[in-house]
Amino acid sequence: MALKFDPDFGKLPYIELECGHRIRCYGRLTEDQLAQRGESREKVQQQLEVVYERSMRAGFNLRPCETLVLSALRFYEYDGQKAAEVLVATQGIMRRLEINKTAEQLRHVFEEGLVWLAPVREDSGAAAIIVHHGKQWNTAKVSFKDLWAAVYLTVQVVLNDETVHFTSLALILDYDGISMTQTSKMKPKLMKAMIELQQLRLIETTVHSVNTSRLFKAIMEFFAFAQKGCPHKTFIHGTDWASLHQHVSAKCLPPQYGGTAPDYDHGLMASFMRHMQHKTIMRQVRMVVERAPVSESTCDKQCAGGLFINEK
Repeated sequence: MALKFDPDFGKLPYIELECGHRIRCYGRLTEDQLAQRGESREKVQQQLEVVYERSMRAGFNLRPCETLVLSALRFYEYDGQKAAEVLVATQGIMRRLEINKTAEQLRHVFEEGLVWLAPVREDSGAAAIIVHHGKQWNTAKVSFKDLWAAVYLTVQVVLNDETVHFTSLALILDYDGISMTQTSKMKPKLMKAMIELQQLRLIETTVHSVNTSRLFKAIMEFFAFAQKGCPHKTFIHGTDWASLHQHVSAKCLPPQYGGTAPDYDHGLMASFMRHMQHKTIMRQVRMVVERAPVSESTCDKQCAGGLFINEK
């Protein structure tokens, strides 16, 4: 089990498991695959420019985040105005909450094993992100804001893989052993902002709560009711793994969720995310900046705002 780099994909990182499976977040669709979905280069480029122009007027430069913008465009059926509206609103909320951080700034969250990728993808390419809100979450080390900053950074990195754009993303929220101390960190004002953020979709998403107590299940059901206008589908499974597997295949999940996928050292996510973000930004900055070469300092400046770029 180790972090390695793929020479065929610009030395992007992947986690190689002992069984030989690779956890990675990169992939491109061929021209034929895109044509089958009715996507043409001309149509995409035209709508990309719509998104870039509108986002620049709002104060956000999204050009270095092409795969992220592509995901929004594809989800909103190539409506550049709608995609730009959602991306700008998302960035605005993230800036207001101060959760637009780099992988390096969030290293402690990943090292604690609080946010990690499911070991195996669905056959369709759909991905799953697992988030620990329970006893594993040490609130003295990781704030609620940083926990969710890491979640949204992971979502952005996952969307670097185009094969996910036409499928879906599952968020599995594990509340095993959650205490009143941890619950108290979920301030109503912050939860309200999180709900607003969840309403702005960049991809088809489902949310699954697991290992919930009866009391916490009641609280979650209340929040699910409060989110009735939220386009995400929310499910509360408790410890009913058969119920979870109706939505996320058992072969994609490790044994603690009733699955058959191999578990791995979640601490590897810290290095994986840092290298993934750095190399992704470097590659995309080279694609959009006319002058060359792009220096490491330029990349670091771009990375300072997370995968969303905050500067004009």
